Amino acid sequence: MNPLHYLYLFLRYSWLIILIVAIMMGGAWAWLSKQSPVYASRAVLQVDMDEGKLVNIEGLDSTPIKGTDQLNTVVQSVTSNKVLLAVANHTNYGKEIVESQKSKGQAGRDMDSVIVDTLNGKLKVTLRRNTRLIDIVAEENNPKKAQALANEVVNQFFLLQGTDRSGVSKDAFVALKGQEEDLRKKMAESDNALAEYRQKYKAVSLDEKSNVLADRVKDLNNQVGAATNQRTAIESDLAALKQIPIENVDELLKLNSLSVLPDVLRARTAVMDKEAAFAGVLERYKSKHPKYGEAQAQLGEVKSKLRTAVANAGDALRQQYRSLTETEQKLTEQLKKAEADALNFDKIAYPYNALKRDAETNRSLHDSIMTRMKEIDITSTLAKSPYKVIEEPLVNSIPVRPNPKKIMAIAGLLALMLGSGLVLLMDRLDSSIRTVDEAENILELGVLAAVPDGDASKIPKGGTVMTDDANSSQAEAYRTLRASLSLLGEESQRRVLLVTSAVPAEGKTFTATNLAAALATQGLSTLLIDADLRRPALSATMLERDVRQNEEFRGLTDVLSGLCTADEAIRATAVQNLSLIPSGRRAPNPAELLAQGGVEKLIPQLLAKYDRIVFDSAPVNAVSDTLSIAPLANAVCIVLRYGKTPRRAILRAVGLLRKSNARLAGVVMNRMPARRGAAYYYYYYGDPYVKDGVYGSSVNPKKKRSKKSNDEDAAWPESTPAVSPSQTSRVKE
Repeated sequence: MNPLHYLYLFLRYSWLIILIVAIMMGGAWAWLSKQSPVYASRAVLQVDMDEGKLVNIEGLDSTPIKGTDQLNTVVQSVTSNKVLLAVANHTNYGKEIVESQKSKGQAGRDMDSVIVDTLNGKLKVTLRRNTRLIDIVAEENNPKKAQALANEVVNQFFLLQGTDRSGVSKDAFVALKGQEEDLRKKMAESDNALAEYRQKYKAVSLDEKSNVLADRVKDLNNQVGAATNQRTAIESDLAALKQIPIENVDELLKLNSLSVLPDVLRARTAVMDKEAAFAGVLERYKSKHPKYGEAQAQLGEVKSKLRTAVANAGDALRQQYRSLTETEQKLTEQLKKAEADALNFDKIAYPYNALKRDAETNRSLHDSIMTRMKEIDITSTLAKSPYKVIEEPLVNSIPVRPNPKKIMAIAGLLALMLGSGLVLLMDRLDSSIRTVDEAENILELGVLAAVPDGDASKIPKGGTVMTDDANSSQAEAYRTLRASLSLLGEESQRRVLLVTSAVPAEGKTFTATNLAAALATQGLSTLLIDADLRRPALSATMLERDVRQNEEFRGLTDVLSGLCTADEAIRATAVQNLSLIPSGRRAPNPAELLAQGGVEKLIPQLLAKYDRIVFDSAPVNAVSDTLSIAPLANAVCIVLRYGKTPRRAILRAVGLLRKSNARLAGVVMNRMPARRGAAYYYYYYGDPYVKDGVYGSSVNPKKKRSKKSNDEDAAWPESTPAVSPSQTSRVKE
């Protein structure tokens, strides 16, 4: 496709692209206005891999730092949990994070993990590629806080590594000594606060009480669970008991709850004993012996007792079920009370635990620092520090994010891409024809003229562009159409012209009227015939109302029906050399009327009086009227409306006209964009000639003329007047 098509496409929809860019950049600006600036401060550590030793205090071993893996290990250790917790305890970060969690109602969470996660989000530690330099970047909403955080991370890293920032153990010992004194004060304060709380709430045995309450809740919970299980088992056996016949003792004894009842258990034991005794009798005596009969009778007696016990087991089970239900309810109530007591106790114990944790933390840090101070004395003689600070953290007054320029640029670029994509998608989905080249390639017909869109208010009723706005681009387009038709061949092959369109509202009537006017202004006697018998429009636009309402008013339908002659139907118009045959009265059968051959007989009669005949016919795809008279015309012009006529519609119309043996002259592209239509699509750079023309209007006196223009005008005789269209001599072609 022609690149100029895309150029005009983007110019045409530039408002849409600008709107999308404005919306996206406005949204980006609104988002930026709500973002808090983030400042960064960077410290840089250098790791000595040749002489430095990584000292393990416990084993007193020295391991040289070698390779990227060990450097990455150092990077990870900078943001270890121990370092970050030390930073939080030595600064206000710990308190700020705890207070923030309390305000959010999340005070019950593990504060250490929250502190570590929060500080990890503010720090970025990276190893520079192919170097031994480690960047420690701290980000905060305040530049001074960012510097303080980066500085404190470095300090705590060195302290916990047992090294000092310059490699001199004496300075580290002095720094640790200062921290030890601070921690000693904090430890004393936390111990005093813990003692006061214990005294105030009599919380000397809070730990023991907490354990007792927890054990009681656990024990009651276990008891409730056991009672629930027993009740559930008995409930299941009671349900099964209803399904088993009472005589089926063996099946009933399979029920666990029934088999362990005391009466049943004693009866089963007695049966097993008698069965064992009877087995011994069987080995020694025969069935007729008295002892055999006695043992058999005793066995039958105990089995009878077992059946009786099993038969009575249902009542015992139901009694046991009720007892377990009451026990379960009591235990559940006791459990709820114990849980409530534990919850109330936690309200008192939570501050106590917090004070206790602070005291233990301070004591642990104090012990750690004391241990580190002792280790420094040892390590100072063993190895040189492998770490060195080569860049101190500074206060950066320029925020690192958000970057307004970058974000706005990205938003603008994305908006341009989105807008351009949307425009290309709209063009892809648009099935209309918008350029001369496109029309010629698709239809395989030449474009006779490209008519720009104009201001219809300039044209009075009954007038035309050619006579009332002769200096316009539209008038020049119709002159081009007239010239294009004059090149079709001999005069006999271009005297009868037909103007049609594929679908309604394409501007065919307007085109036919101004084409006829263009031929008339050239001095040719022209007859315009309204052959659109379905929706005629020429009468209303070209004739006065009193003429149309006259009883003697006749038209094409009257001529074809034999009600009048052609001369009686012809009407004069306001345009010199231009006459009109209106459509006439409405006919019930316009298609049959046009196809009966009356038009074919009428044309020779009219050609004897007129140089040119222009038919304004109905749309091809709408009705079949035009296909009946199109073969009678020397040249058929099909009007195509810019940006509206679907490709399928115009292709179908062209196909129908070709099948009817119509002589297609070409296409008239109507209502092209006024600003760039003619100049861009067809006339290219011809606008200055159109604007400076002499068709019925003089040059604007207010427009400043160049010296070159004045010189060219001076070459013409001053007495030579401008020639108006009405004074143009008749041209015989």
